[in-house]
Amino acid sequence: MTVAIITVAIIGFVRGDENQSPLRYIKTDSYHTEFKITQKNEVIITEEIHIQNLSNDSQSFKVIGVYSDDFNNGLLTTEKLNGYIGNRKQEILELAANQEQTFRIDFIGKKGQINTKQDRNPPKEIVFTIIDK
Repeated sequence: MTVAIITVAIIGFVRGDENQSPLRYIKTDSYHTEFKITQKNEVIITEEIHIQNLSNDSQSFKVIGVYSDDFNNGLLTTEKLNGYIGNRKQEILELAANQEQTFRIDFIGKKGQINTKQDRNPPKEIVFTIIDK
């Protein structure tokens, strides 16, 4: 009787996320500043958001704050709010290579049925959109 031994090699590898953002939101160094409702029924949530650029290149980007709790509780009509800086409501932020900075960002959305903010925490998540130069 002949016994055949078959050896099977399983080779696995993990590929890095090719679309991974070079920017990182550092929530522990970010904090809530102000919340108000305007006469136009806009909700403005002002936050100090700390962002780190992990790349060797300067980055231009836009930010979206994710406010799931305030959306689910009825303060906001959408869960994701566009972020703006300054009185001119500038959308595009810039951060030098290998640097980190705290930005004062106004996240603006349409008011829902409730007038109360869920908490006084910065957003749980920030979505970055990189702007090609």
